[in-house]
Amino acid sequence: MANALQHHPLPGARNLCIAGGCGLNIKWNSALRETGLFDSVWVPPFPNDSGSAIGAACCEIVAQQGFVPLDWSVYSGPSLQAGEVPAGWHASPCSISEVAAILASNKPVVFLSGRSELGPRALGGRSILAAATSPEMKDHLNEIKFREHFRPVAPICLEDRAPDIFSPGTPDPYMLFDHQTKMPWQDKVPAVVHLDGSARLQTISRNSQHKVAEVLVEYEKLTGIPLLCNTSANYHGRGFFPSAAAACEWGRVEHVWCDGMLYRKPSATA
Repeated sequence: MANALQHHPLPGARNLCIAGGCGLNIKWNSALRETGLFDSVWVPPFPNDSGSAIGAACCEIVAQQGFVPLDWSVYSGPSLQAGEVPAGWHASPCSISEVAAILASNKPVVFLSGRSELGPRALGGRSILAAATSPEMKDHLNEIKFREHFRPVAPICLEDRAPDIFSPGTPDPYMLFDHQTKMPWQDKVPAVVHLDGSARLQTISRNSQHKVAEVLVEYEKLTGIPLLCNTSANYHGRGFFPSAAAACEWGRVEHVWCDGMLYRKPSATA
């Protein structure tokens, strides 16, 4: 790549956009960014085929209207559906601060909020959230998700605190770059630290309107830790849960929060 740039220098800023399925490889993306060959490296939220439909629609808009602003978000997937929750589950109103308290007691929560994410990553709309403060939590999440024990679990972190914990810790809202966990934090949040010290970080602004940001803010107030484990809330090998009823039917997490309501198994305590 260095030879290509030498023979074909780019005028102005040297910015790189990575498209195609290789853009989902965070090691590749990070290595390109760290070469110093580019002023900026950008990867679309879903550079693989899952973004093709959006790209086709954008091309048609340009053809008909020219380049116009788009009202768009990664949280543009299906809305939550209604459904009959299985018998035995207790439902009650539950505030975000109460969700944070459940998480602080080391209990995972299926967190369903608003419209779902597009693409292959859970970004807080259809997530299983959990405290990252014990290495056993990674094993527990992998077990309930039927994943191999060595698979890493990603952190979701408040954007302004990420540089304190990760290197480089730069904004990474779509989990598309590799970050190293700083040594003082590796023992504090072991559930999200991979074998080489890396983490597939997602950052989110504490001022975001998305409810998962509010959870992180409240959890930070309780624990001083601005991050949580974040893995997708879905059936094994299938898409995101479409409803609280589906998450309860799955039943492998005892607490399901869905847009202000908490569903608990009879044996679960908040």
